Amino acid sequence: MQIELDTNTKKWMQSKSKPVSVRTISVNACCAPPVQELMTHLGKPKDVHNYQEIKIDDLSIYVEKHLSQNEKMTLKLTGIGIFKMISAKLG
Repeated sequence: MQIELDTNTKKWMQSKSKPVSVRTISVNACCAPPVQELMTHLGKPKDVHNYQEIKIDDLSIYVEKHLSQNEKMTLKLTGIGIFKMISAKLG
């Protein structure tokens, strides 16, 4: 799997000195089909055996194993001030 990061995202991740974990969450609604979204958080996952660790320079990114079958993932810094976070997108 190839992970793309822009310079701002990479610098922010380095400043936090923590790995980033990416996983899927399922959203179920009564009147619509279920939707799967990608969720990121700072820190190593508790169930690390379900993740593949990908190293980019000095950064560690943990991706759920079933997601690592995709060719490409893009991580991008979003938000402002203390509300900044990493968003993930496949493809």
